[in-house]
Amino acid sequence: MQFRFDANQEFQQRAIASVVDVFQGMTRIARRSTVNMLGTSVDFDTGHTAIDPVKLLANIRAVQRANGLVEDDGLKSIIQSADVGGKTREVSFPNLTVEMETGTGKTYVYLRTAMELNRRYGLKKFIVVVPSVAVREGVLKTFQMTKGHFAELFDNEPYRFDVYDSKNLNRLHGFTEDFDVGFMVMTIDSFNKADNVIRSRTDRLQGRVGLHMLQAVQPVLILDEPQNMESATRKQALRRSPP
Repeated sequence: MQFRFDANQEFQQRAIASVVDVFQGMTRIARRSTVNMLGTSVDFDTGHTAIDPVKLLANIRAVQRANGLVEDDGLKSIIQSADVGGKTREVSFPNLTVEMETGTGKTYVYLRTAMELNRRYGLKKFIVVVPSVAVREGVLKTFQMTKGHFAELFDNEPYRFDVYDSKNLNRLHGFTEDFDVGFMVMTIDSFNKADNVIRSRTDRLQGRVGLHMLQAVQPVLILDEPQNMESATRKQALRRSPP
């Protein structure tokens, strides 16, 4: 049995457009890096995207007005000291909440939104953080069912999705060093404790720290059911994730 998805549901299209429009004016900062791969030096683009905070707030207010919502009086950011690349530094980043009723296709919407963010702004790496294994399996099922649908919508743009597995760190390695659009699905508990494998230096990653590798690719964090991630330790774990 094959599912067919309707790409023209108005409420889903509005949700996707609302998120994507928040980042209008985002620009790419070019940067080149060289790595040694199988004895050969490879030069590749490690640039990242950025948007001026004033412009970001203006975009958020425009989206809120368009949807009949109360406009924010300022840009609300999370500020936290965190281990970034092995050094403690202060990080500051805004977070956006999209609320949808149960049964309206939120997983489909946020995955399609990610693909649209790639098409519009070139964003390539996305980490989907879920509160439980059960939710994780549901996300993976949606990926499998929408593969052909997204191929049609996004002109066969190649993308990969995988599950973080502390026993198979090649998956993390592939996510961070592959040039295609990539999704890594992770449970919040996989990186919220000090003794988690992802936060330790390991020979399986050539002496590197998995969390630092994720930070380096500046992924977009997508929190599925964030209301289940509101404990102090879980919030702290999420703050360490961005660069």
